Amino acid sequence: MRVRAAVDADLPVIAEIAVANDDEDGADPHYVAHLRDHGRFLVAETDGGPAGYCGVRRTGEVTMLTDLFVHPDRQGGGTGRRLLDAAFDGAGERSTFASRDPRAMSLYVRYGMVPRWPLLYLSGPPPGAGALRAERVPMAEAGLAESALNGRDRAADYAFWATTPDATGLIACVGGAVVAAGAAGPGRVFHLATADGHDAAATLAAALAEVGAGPVRLCLPGPHPALRRLLDAGWRIEDSDQHMSSRPDLLSPADVLSPSLG
Repeated sequence: MRVRAAVDADLPVIAEIAVANDDEDGADPHYVAHLRDHGRFLVAETDGGPAGYCGVRRTGEVTMLTDLFVHPDRQGGGTGRRLLDAAFDGAGERSTFASRDPRAMSLYVRYGMVPRWPLLYLSGPPPGAGALRAERVPMAEAGLAESALNGRDRAADYAFWATTPDATGLIACVGGAVVAAGAAGPGRVFHLATADGHDAAATLAAALAEVGAGPVRLCLPGPHPALRRLLDAGWRIEDSDQHMSSRPDLLSPADVLSPSLG
């Protein structure tokens, strides 16, 4: 078995492995292209072709494992370990969002990551507008605003989110200063970063009010201050992953996070 960079000819097999594992991202060639262009997308290959794949990218000091899936017929045979050896070669701080499969969590612990908090997949009705309002802006502007907030250059991710029809960047300001920046599409908040020390629940409410009518979906860290408020308003937890990392402060639990891109 060898691990190599994915090429265009691998896309059908990657999609087949993704579908077999209920992974929507791996079946999307645009997502795979995004990681190939701005990170790494690797396949573990045997004589019969790719047996599994993983995505990895670096943001600031953190190397994030975005995806790791093995064909069901090859699970338990060491394919995941070979992929992780390549993905984390030379990496320092590292993180991922693990499924609830105990085999995956055990494997990630062996690669220096421990469970921190659940990432909750939520859906529910958008609230009415509060005192804080969000503003729709071009995605590039929202990316620059986030970089000013937390120092993370997410320009490539904002460009990727912009490929969703009718997607928009969002910012929220207090006294003329940006306190939150993110990206949203119809019925979905992809990502929202809040300035340290600001009310994360208020910025999320402002973003949700701007998304529009109808059910909204997002991924929220378990410790996020808005969780209880959303549940009391009729939101439901539909699924969850487990945030695992080599250090507890690599991701902010006050942000709306993308399970694939952090």
